[in-house]
Amino acid sequence: MKEPLKIEFESEHIKCFISGKLAVLKMSCNAFDTLTNLDQANKVLPWFDRIENEKSIKGILGITDKDCLGQRSYEQFLSEITGRKIETDKESEITKFEKTDIRAIEINMLMNLIRKIYSFKKIFISAVYGEVVTPFLGLNLVSDFRIGSESFKILFSHAKYGLHPSGALPLLLPQYLNRQEAAKYLLLGGTIQAEEALKKNLINEIIPDDNFEEIAIKKAAEYLNVSFGTMRSTKALLNFNTKELENYFSIESNYTLK
Repeated sequence: MKEPLKIEFESEHIKCFISGKLAVLKMSCNAFDTLTNLDQANKVLPWFDRIENEKSIKGILGITDKDCLGQRSYEQFLSEITGRKIETDKESEITKFEKTDIRAIEINMLMNLIRKIYSFKKIFISAVYGEVVTPFLGLNLVSDFRIGSESFKILFSHAKYGLHPSGALPLLLPQYLNRQEAAKYLLLGGTIQAEEALKKNLINEIIPDDNFEEIAIKKAAEYLNVSFGTMRSTKALLNFNTKELENYFSIESNYTLK
């Protein structure tokens, strides 16, 4: 018999717990390992549905440990799936993957998580401690509200490896930057520090690195000060255009192995 899905659980690199009317989804260590672990995915994706049906909860805070979405995690993952050493200070264009199955899981799981967050009927808040590289930026931008640490930094690292900007980024980034500026980062790469990200509305606010998790939970709770009726109707209106997202994914899926 299948074990009933629990709201609060803890497994390797993922912890889910409740704080008032907020469900906290905490990710630690290398996020790419978590993303490509199907056992983990089989817990997290249905968990969103469980939270939607729990009347006492108004939203989810997705929070990370320091740099678990960052450059080092990206290099380790790319080194694994290409079969060669990928290093920060070297131009390392990638022309093929040795582990194409893991690459496909990465792209497909990103799409599935973005779908879940986009269509989520309650409030989703992301809180990123430190760096976030291209593949995970889309998860951040599709959130309703975004919190960054003082050390928050966006790295458009895909460009140096000759990879496409995955995670629906070509669809989402131009919604915040003008098309010309978005194209610059998507084509040429680059870095956006916390203060600049705040000015560009890529994050809503910056909080200290010290006690990041505690402060992020308190800040996230403030975003839940809305009635269930307003939340349900507004989210339905905000998320009406799922067809556009699906049309985009039908194109991006062609670039899984490129």
